[in-house]
Amino acid sequence: MPELKKIKKKVKAPKSQKVKQGHKLVWLTLIIIAIPCVLVGYVLITSMGQQNQPVIGSRFDRGDIDPKISEDQLNQIQQSLSEIGGVEGVSVDLKSATLRAHLNIADDASQDSVNAIVEDAYNRIAQILPIEQYFTNNENGKMYDLEVDGYNYLVDEAHPQESQIYIKITKTGAGERVVDILSQPKDQDLVNQIVRG
Repeated sequence: MPELKKIKKKVKAPKSQKVKQGHKLVWLTLIIIAIPCVLVGYVLITSMGQQNQPVIGSRFDRGDIDPKISEDQLNQIQQSLSEIGGVEGVSVDLKSATLRAHLNIADDASQDSVNAIVEDAYNRIAQILPIEQYFTNNENGKMYDLEVDGYNYLVDEAHPQESQIYIKITKTGAGERVVDILSQPKDQDLVNQIVRG
């Protein structure tokens, strides 16, 4: 009997074990990972389904681009720009609410000549389509953008890039008038560092 008592003392009642919370943490992690995966998958599937359909709509609201530029006004601009001395060719187009006038100027034109011709073209456009009315946003909405550029030639084997002159005047509806000489770097030191680098 005394041995039985010893065995009883050695054999203790099992302690109640705490339930581990590990499985809840695994499920929470899986849910957190699954949410972005489902969203990305949804975007990919819907975009692939609409891949061959055109985008329909307008980026302009009611009240934007009013008054509109007419075909007659575009023809007047084309005619007026063609009359500028030293201009060999003119193209005027209106796409995505941006009026673009491209002037092909004589190949031997100097930078001062190209600049004067582009300025003259800008002023002629402003006479037909006043800048404040057509190319400046107002409280009613957005208006057109304007780009007038002139170049003496396009770079090819007969015409080296070093002597090309390309000047552009830009006036956005929301911004100010900007004149850029695109054939010259704005920071020659940076260009030299890149070429050497």
